[in-house]
Amino acid sequence: MDRSGPLSATFGPTVSVAFERVEALELLAMTLAHLNGAEARAEVSPRVPLLMAIRDKLALDLREEP
Repeated sequence: MDRSGPLSATFGPTVSVAFERVEALELLAMTLAHLNGAEARAEVSPRVPLLMAIRDKLALDLREEP
């Protein structure tokens, strides 16, 4: 797929955000750091599934970039 411009992510029915590739990579790194911390603390909070959804969406969109 040939895409130009910022990456776009949509979560749920109401939130759509556009990121440049570098910003998306930075957000992915921060998300992974938070998930690793939650895993180390055996944390089961409402934010963990949201962080996992963000991680998965960012990873998918970054793989689709050329």
